[in-house]
Amino acid sequence: MAGAGLALLFLRAEAEGFALCPAPALQTKVFQYRLWDVNQRSLYLRDGHLVAGHLQGANAALEEKVFWVPNRAFEPARLPVILGIQHGSRCLSAQSGPGGQPRLSLQDVDIRELPRAGDSAAAFTFFRSYRDGLWRFESAAHPGWFLCTSPRGHQPLALCRHRDVTSNLLDFYFQLC
Repeated sequence: MAGAGLALLFLRAEAEGFALCPAPALQTKVFQYRLWDVNQRSLYLRDGHLVAGHLQGANAALEEKVFWVPNRAFEPARLPVILGIQHGSRCLSAQSGPGGQPRLSLQDVDIRELPRAGDSAAAFTFFRSYRDGLWRFESAAHPGWFLCTSPRGHQPLALCRHRDVTSNLLDFYFQLC
């Protein structure tokens, strides 16, 4: 009887034009970190791509800080995060490219909105793993594919397979700003 009474109360409130209070929005804290590869190359924007290179002197101001939020739709033990730059207004995304090989891109999307999308935000989600002071970031949408930098400087951040570790750098330093 109590359930029927509650339903009638909701119907009456709707008929009388009263709006029920919306549920509180999921609060997502955005963290700001510095991310650089094992060759001490910082990340910066060049021609719309996130690039890893040595920045010295006045160019050090070009370094992009990485903003991240947890994605609670995935297994917490795997440390799922969504990564972005420019205060979280542009997020890293692992999209399927030609031949099914994933490619990394920057998407104009608010990092605070993506966790609400749940597992449909897989393209924006990366699993963090830590070993010996270094971090790796594996794509949730493309298992076995990791964020990487090229051995050559000033090349775009990309995705590569773990077996490509001899030709790409998978390990990063990840430090709170």
